Order: sequence, then C-alpha cells, then structure tokens
Amino acid sequence: MRRRLTFILPVFAIALMFGSPARAAAAADPQGLVKDLVAQAISTIADKQAPQDAREAKFRALLESGFDIPRISRFVLGRYWNSAADPDKQAFGTLFEEWIVRTYSARFRDYGGQTIQVTGSRPESETNTVVLSQFVSTNGAPPAKVEWHVRKEADGGFKIVDVSVEGVSMALTQRDEIAAVADRNGGTVEGLNKALKERLSAGNDSASK
Repeated sequence: MRRRLTFILPVFAIALMFGSPARAAAAADPQGLVKDLVAQAISTIADKQAPQDAREAKFRALLESGFDIPRISRFVLGRYWNSAADPDKQAFGTLFEEWIVRTYSARFRDYGGQTIQVTGSRPESETNTVVLSQFVSTNGAPPAKVEWHVRKEADGGFKIVDVSVEGVSMALTQRDEIAAVADRNGGTVEGLNKALKERLSAGNDSASK
C-alpha cells in the first residue's frame, strides 16, 4: 500500500500542476474535472527537463486555485483548531500549503509510467461528489482504487478536498501526522508552527519526519 501511495502522489500532484485553471473551471461536472486533469498530467508528466523551482511555482498556483486550502487546513488541524489563536491559524495555513508543495513536488521523480483511469462517480450530497478511478501500475499489479472528493463551490465551480487510495484518506493521514507533530511540540498550534518552520528550513519534504 505504501508503495502504491508513493507512486500515486506524483500523478496526483502533476495533474494539478499541469491542469489549466480555465479548463478546470469550465468542467461541466466533477468527473469531467478529474478526467481533464488526469489527461493533461499523463500527457506532460514524461517531461522531466523543467527546473524543480519552476515546477513548484506552477504546482503552488494550481494548488491555490484548484483546492479549498482553508477548508483542508482546518480539517487537518483537527482538535487544535478551536483553541488556536487566529494568527496561529493563519500561519498554519501558510505553512501547511508550503508543506504540501514540498511533499508532492519532491516526488515527481517517482513517476514511472503509471496511469489513472476514471471509471465513474457517485453523489454524496447536493454539494459533494466522489469521482471513482483506478490507478494502473506498469508492473502488472492489480489496479488500486482511487477516489477524488470534489466539492461544488458557491460560484458553481468545483474544488478537490480530498483523495483516498484503497480507502486511505490523504486528508486523514495528514491530520494524524500533524497531530503527532503538535503533540511532540507542546500540544499547541504555536509549537506546531515552529516545528514546521524548522523542518521546512531544513529542507525536509514531510512534516512527519
């Protein structure tokens, strides 16, 4: 499972990095959005000549336009949200975004020809849809189930709020990792933010290390 997650991350990240915000906003439905992003990712992912800093810049821009970062960061902060001061919440949102950019962009090199095939979707509510897909490896291993959780925004557009692989939610996984870091640093968001800053300054691509 960990190996599959490692290889899915670059596909997921590059789908965002190379997806066009204009095309994403014009998608008629969540399934069309994911199909478009994945198709663009697979068509461009083989180009490994772009500098790393340029990839990170493009990824960050599309992360901000394609994901509900405030909603995700609040979810990831979990039980610490209510007790945190507003400045600490805002600082965490900025640090969390930087952590995501570092984590995903550092794994672009892991891509080895795997693909994601969208197979359908199911509505969860009036605003939430799960887009179903399969991660197909090049080594003959059975496909892994990948579900994209898409939320309809007030303006009629769509944003991804989570991705799960074989039932493992990346948002939940990140929340557990963030909680572990906070617990080791005084159990406060202030301590958590300090630890994240130190890890990012040290060049680590994961706050869980």
